[in-house]
Amino acid sequence: MPRIDVAEFMSRSRLGRTHVVVAALCGVCLLADGYDVGIFGAIVPSLIRDWHLSSTVAGLLGTASLAGMLLGSIILGSAADRIGRKPMMILALAVFSVFAGLSSFASGPWVFAVLRFAAGVGLGGVLPLAATLSSEYAPARWRSPFIMWTSIGFAGGGLLSALISRVFVADWGWRVVVGTGAFPLLLIPVLCWVLPESLEQLVRKGKIDAASQIMRRIGRPESIPCGAELYVSAPAAENISPARLFEPSYRSRTLLLSVAFGGCLLMLYAILTWLPQLVANAGFSVSSGLTMLVLLNGGGMVGMVVNGTLARRIPVVWVLIASYLATSLVLVVLGFARTGVLIAVLAFLAGMLGYASSVAENAYPAVVFPAHLRGTATGWCLGIGRIGGMIGPYLGGALLDAHLPLAADYALFAVAGLLSATAVLMVHRLSLNTAESDRTPLIVSERIV
Repeated sequence: MPRIDVAEFMSRSRLGRTHVVVAALCGVCLLADGYDVGIFGAIVPSLIRDWHLSSTVAGLLGTASLAGMLLGSIILGSAADRIGRKPMMILALAVFSVFAGLSSFASGPWVFAVLRFAAGVGLGGVLPLAATLSSEYAPARWRSPFIMWTSIGFAGGGLLSALISRVFVADWGWRVVVGTGAFPLLLIPVLCWVLPESLEQLVRKGKIDAASQIMRRIGRPESIPCGAELYVSAPAAENISPARLFEPSYRSRTLLLSVAFGGCLLMLYAILTWLPQLVANAGFSVSSGLTMLVLLNGGGMVGMVVNGTLARRIPVVWVLIASYLATSLVLVVLGFARTGVLIAVLAFLAGMLGYASSVAENAYPAVVFPAHLRGTATGWCLGIGRIGGMIGPYLGGALLDAHLPLAADYALFAVAGLLSATAVLMVHRLSLNTAESDRTPLIVSERIV
């Protein structure tokens, strides 16, 4: 009786319809994440006006959802390794949708913050689950590009929220726009019907027939004969504890990648939250600020496609470091821009490079951690990194209240990108040293370096 390792089967499979369907569905799920972040940045000027808030307090409201994401990313990312990717993805979207819709009825800023925190708990699980599931269903040479292309949904959600806000905030008010955040409820029936579960999870739960059917759709039917023994070579999920990430062999890369995630998210969420207000402070209208937000998210979609393509030709670590450094440079220049055309161009570039950084880093844990720790590592690094995302909106608000020059505001955001680049470079060097000491090759973006 033939024995087939399902992870090896998937790694060696040829790109086909099932791979594309999984990646597309995961990308659609990520619309929710980008939509939520973009909506808040678009309505901040309205919240400040209607509730008479300072920029610092408005920044604190922006951290509420991110604080929930921190908790949800850790809890749901770890639970998915035990329960399953698909059920946790559906649960995460349901929790987010319900509380995102309820936040449109908030009577005041603190009720709004509590509801956004609850929505964030659900939303925090979406990104690591989508990244992990899409990587597990990707052939080896397509793994990093798949994660990046899937994440186009994040930028797409941000672009959609910016467009809707640009059209409806002035006439319909911020509550109607926030209420549209419940749209992922419409995706749940589709996910229940179409999205497959992780092959590794199916095999571990003894659902061999279901796993075999999926594998026959992916490869030649005769390659999976009836009665074939399917197995998973990685350790069982119930034997995995998040504490494994902090064992001596993994501790340094876990902490350094968390720092890298945090710096990138600080830059990205600070700009997504405060770009319309920063543009207004430069002498332009709030409407112009929303237009810049559209360009920022549009650039993000382009950047994800570009980085996904580069990752097939260049080790993802270099794509990631270059994206961090280029984003920092653009932010520094943006602080000195004073014409509408130049701000528009730089906003587009900031989105292209900033979003590209965030998706490239989501692919990197799959390179430096073994398969059985991939979901847990992505969830924990992203969860801890959300601290940087929480700092971004608050820091931006505090800087605006301090009335510093715009160039100083942007430069402080840019420092976070330099910190992220340094942290990833240290992880790369550490991994090379470990591989050399073990006399084994290090695979980076499916290439031996």
